[in-house]
Amino acid sequence: MRLPHLLGNERLKAALADVRGDGFGSAALLEGPSGAGKRTAARDIALGLLCRGENAPCLVCPACRRALAGTHPDLQTLLPLPDKKSVTVEQVRALRSASFIKPSEGDTKVFIIPNADRLNSQSQNALLKVLEEPQETVFLLLCENRYQLLPTVRSRCRFFSVQPLTVEYTADELMRRGYEPHAAMDAARYADGALGRSLELLEGGEEKPTQSAQAFMEAYCTSELSVYEACLAVGKLSREEYDLFCDECRRLLALRYRETGEARATDVYEYIGKQQTTLLQNPSVPALASALAAFCAVR
Repeated sequence: MRLPHLLGNERLKAALADVRGDGFGSAALLEGPSGAGKRTAARDIALGLLCRGENAPCLVCPACRRALAGTHPDLQTLLPLPDKKSVTVEQVRALRSASFIKPSEGDTKVFIIPNADRLNSQSQNALLKVLEEPQETVFLLLCENRYQLLPTVRSRCRFFSVQPLTVEYTADELMRRGYEPHAAMDAARYADGALGRSLELLEGGEEKPTQSAQAFMEAYCTSELSVYEACLAVGKLSREEYDLFCDECRRLLALRYRETGEARATDVYEYIGKQQTTLLQNPSVPALASALAAFCAVR
């Protein structure tokens, strides 16, 4: 099986090079930091499992073309409902019912579950029941930290690590795509090697949560008053936006710690992670933002 769209990750590609169909197993866990390419890897694996041509994925057979277009009937990505922050237990139970339906084409159905480590315990237990009753299905669970999943869920999955690109590799790829060397290196360094994030920066496509995280980090490096003002603005985000804000802040804090060894960065990193957990309990975003400002003030 090839991973034609995933950059780098030669170890993962080598591990899958000789895998064919049934040899893949019924469930796999793809772990890696945000922006490492887990979704790209999962899509390529799904293409390889659904492909009806040679040297899977061939990218040209009808099955590959439908999967690439997002219209293949046997490929499903489990995403939160529009009014929900995370996948609900009812969605996981519906997935279990869908897994009992025979594939429309070929030999298998593929279910991709992004952010599997953010499922609450009830949803994970419902998922466990799905994994305990393998049908003609393959489940691809994506996560940043596999230890946030129940041990019983982890034990039923084949494990793969998706590694982020180096800053230099990403900068080279950006330059290959036509970006000026200095800008490419700055974007790659800021995004810590995440190609998609680097492209967003270069194309000016940052969303509100990303802009808010950048403003927070600039304030974090300046003064308590600046942090307070930044958190006032953050308090206007929606719950979904605040969750994305937390993701970006933690990425930037981890990068700062690696560059400076600053202990305060790890404290704020862990605190923001705890705030993301409490988001599941439907708290007030302004209250969370105020609490973040207060926490930073005493650090």
